[in-house]
This record gives sequence, C-alpha cells and structure tokens, in this order.
Amino acid sequence: MDYHSALTYLNNYINYEVKPAKAYAPEKFNLNRVRDLLELIDNPHLQYSSVHIAGTKGKGSVAAMTESVLRSASHVTGLYTSPHIHDLRERIRVNGDIISQESFAQLLTDLQPQIEATEHITYYEIMTILALEWFARQRVEIAVLEVGLGGRLDATNVVTPSVCAITTISYDHMDLLGNTIEDIASEKAGIIKTGIPIVSGPQSASALIVLEKHAISIKAPFVDSSKEWGWEHIESKFSSQLFAIWRVGQHQNISRHRIPLLGHHQIENVTIVTTIIDQLCQQGWNIPQSALSTGLNQVKWPVRCEIFNCRPPILIDSAHNRASASQLNQVLTDLFPKQKKVLIFGAMRDKDIKGMFAELLPHCSHIVLTSTGAPRSILPEELEVIAAGYDCPTTLENNIENTLSTATKLAGSNGVVVVAGSITIAASIRLSVTSKPLYTTFRTPKQCYEQ
Repeated sequence: MDYHSALTYLNNYINYEVKPAKAYAPEKFNLNRVRDLLELIDNPHLQYSSVHIAGTKGKGSVAAMTESVLRSASHVTGLYTSPHIHDLRERIRVNGDIISQESFAQLLTDLQPQIEATEHITYYEIMTILALEWFARQRVEIAVLEVGLGGRLDATNVVTPSVCAITTISYDHMDLLGNTIEDIASEKAGIIKTGIPIVSGPQSASALIVLEKHAISIKAPFVDSSKEWGWEHIESKFSSQLFAIWRVGQHQNISRHRIPLLGHHQIENVTIVTTIIDQLCQQGWNIPQSALSTGLNQVKWPVRCEIFNCRPPILIDSAHNRASASQLNQVLTDLFPKQKKVLIFGAMRDKDIKGMFAELLPHCSHIVLTSTGAPRSILPEELEVIAAGYDCPTTLENNIENTLSTATKLAGSNGVVVVAGSITIAASIRLSVTSKPLYTTFRTPKQCYEQ
C-alpha cells in the first residue's frame, strides 16, 4: 500500500482520539493484545533501552527534551509522542527525523497480517506497535516514549524502561481517569515498574503520596526532581528563556541553560529531564554536561507558548486544561503585561472549558470562538454561552481559515493574538501563520518573522 492507502487503512480502526472511550477499562485498552501482537513480530521493544514518561502537564516537552539531550550525546534515539500537529508521521522519529511516507506505508504493509489477526486492536495501539517496530529496524539505542492517556493501560506500558518519569499531575480526562487527583495519580502510577527508577516532577501533596506509596510497594527507587534541583529564572525573550540550575545543597555549582521553550513550568520540566539523565548516567550511559546544554538549547517542540513576532505578535499554545491555561496566563503576564490580548479559543467538549475561561478571560479584551469541525469539538455557539459570565466581548468564527484574520484585526498593532484550548486549534492556526507543515523547512511568511 502507498501512504494514502495506509492512512485510509488505519482509519478503519477505532480511534479514541476522535471518538473517546466511555470507560478506561481493559476491554477498551488492553495490554494483552498489544503484547500478543508484539510477540508475533519477535518483540521489537526488547531490542533497545527506553525511557517511559507519563503525567498530565509537560510529558511531551519532557520527552522531546530528553530525546534531544540523548541525541546530542551521539546516541541513536527514537521518539514516540502523541498527538501530532500537522502530520501523523510526526509521532515516530529516529534521531529527530520523522518516518518517511514510504517507510510508514511499507511498515504497515509488513505488519498487516499480524494486525488483522489481533481482535479489537485500536488505532493508537497500531501506531504504538509501528513505532516500536520502526525503532528496532533502525537499531536505535534508546527510545523515549510518551504515554498517550493515563499510564496503567496505555499501549506504551508494555516496555520495561531504564527510567520512568511522571510529570506534574493535574485534572484532565476525568471522565476516564477519575475525578480526584488521587485517582488520576493512581492511573499514572501504573507505569512504575519493580526495581526501575521513577522520577517524579513537582506534585501536589495528594499526588505525591500516591506515587511514593506505589513505588515503595513494588520496590521502585523514587526520585523527586523538585528535591534534587533548585533553579532561578534569569530572562525571557520571545524565542527562548535563560535560567540557572543547581543541585540542592550545591548552590556553588550553578549551570546556566537557554531553552527555546517559554514559561517557568518548562524550567520545572528541565529539572525532570536533568534527573532522568542523571539516572541514566548512573546506569552507565555516556551523557556529558555539554550534551545536556546542547540538547536543551536545540530542542524543537512547537505550539507550546510559541511566539511569532508579527504585528501584532501571535502566541500559539496547546493549553487544554485549567492548569496549562494558568501557565499560559503567566507567560502572557511576563512578556505582554500591557498589551491587550485577543484570544482565539476552540476546544473539545470533554475538556474543562469553564476552568480554562476562568484563567484566561479576565485578562483578555476579546475572544474569538471557533472550531475545527472535528466530531469532539464544541461549537462556537456553545462556547459563547459558557463565556457569557465574563466581561469579555465575543466573536464567533465558524470558518477556521478566517479566524486568524479576524483576531489580528481586533488586536491591532498594539495588541497580541493568543491561541489556546486545543492542540487541533493550535495546529490549524500555526499552519495559517507559517503556510508550511512542521516536517518541511520553515519558510518565513511575509508578514511574520521568528525572533
């Protein structure tokens, strides 16, 4: 099959990203069928080491930074993340390069008999198996795997990694993972393995108790990155931020790093990455300090507070829960304290829209409500009802193509356009700005330039 046929074939399988499951249960998310299929293709995931990353906020950023550091240390790396921004193939990368259309199609063709022999297999499970097999074929040394949903029943949880990590846990996917932080943390803790170091990012007290208790119960060494590292923000530009970091108790040994990711939360994510790298070094991996600095500096992870320095500036973020919206609001306060803010917002109907509005709308002068038309998307008219309680004028724009133009006119030359609510919305607006997908060389539009 060719690439177009491969995409058509994949779309025949149930995709919980498009139509959410009604329960996070083994009959929907079944690791046994993933293991059985991997057994049929000689267990490719056993041919290389891995780092496994779960969490609510920042797991993709931590995965991207970790892979970039490992690649900078001259290791052959795999990176598996989800969802994608512009092209499905972005989810599967070797040494930073996404899998080619030809290789993707051939890979799916090769595995088609085993896929069809596995009852009830899902779209995401197939993608995970394709990634694990591709990494083996490309002879990667170490793969960094981001959990898609939860942890315990996620298809990636078939690996026995060198290090596990759980980034900050907050409220998201409550319909599947539970309505309390403790319930959500319990699902995330499902990736912890006996004897495997587990690195935790900054957590609430209730989440930390759950994670530590689970780690102790199965004798997994537990490392809290917030107790390992101290940090201080130094400066932010539109394209990067500079900060200092030091091991707790060793303030005299300060390192400075610059990362092309904005927000203090990304510095916290760096402490998780640094702890992961530290654990790998203790296991014998050669990762010099220079590789850490280079990898952090050169990481590419778009639509995470990504700023295009146009007139007006455009900040595109994929914040889709209340905690991420709060982090976005802090970046706006730091970089655009006096400019009026016009928010482009669209979201999936199962998200905490009221919570996101509570964080963002008090600070915005106007909101443009839109939708990509995806089955899970909430309509602009429904968003307008939720936004009615705020003193923030609204404009409805059902045509995503016109949304950016509308917001730009409302912001004027002295404002800033902010995009949030959904990675789908962020991707659509970014494509309007750049006119080029991520997997091609960025070509600066006439009206914009990146600082």
